[in-house]
Amino acid sequence: MFNVLAAPTVSSSRIELPPVDDRQICGRAVFEARYLNPGRAYADVSGEVDATNREALGHFVMRHTGISRQLVLDLSMVDFFGAQGFTALYYLGVQCARRDVDWMIVANRMVTRIVAICDTAGDLPMVGSLLSAALRLP
Repeated sequence: MFNVLAAPTVSSSRIELPPVDDRQICGRAVFEARYLNPGRAYADVSGEVDATNREALGHFVMRHTGISRQLVLDLSMVDFFGAQGFTALYYLGVQCARRDVDWMIVANRMVTRIVAICDTAGDLPMVGSLLSAALRLP
């Protein structure tokens, strides 16, 4: 398999991720975290991100940056991303800067649209695929 985030070797078009280390269901969203290697954490979100779970999302993701210097936040499977979800991403950006964590957000079209409206300065590190995230992290 092709695990672009941990050990880049090409053998197929599917990305293989390690088992889930932590999982949390909050409202209509599911948050999962994996440690790809000692320096890189991967968190993915599926379902709906809105005012009911934005704070929980921020705390969940930050809980997994304590030992990692890099973070990939995968929002590509989000079905709904409300404007309040942007506040979670902004919080994560501030916290990552304070903790010296390099991070990338893998976003689908819905997330990209909301972030484009709310983040007019383009401060959030957004990409469209896991491969792009892996290539952009040092």
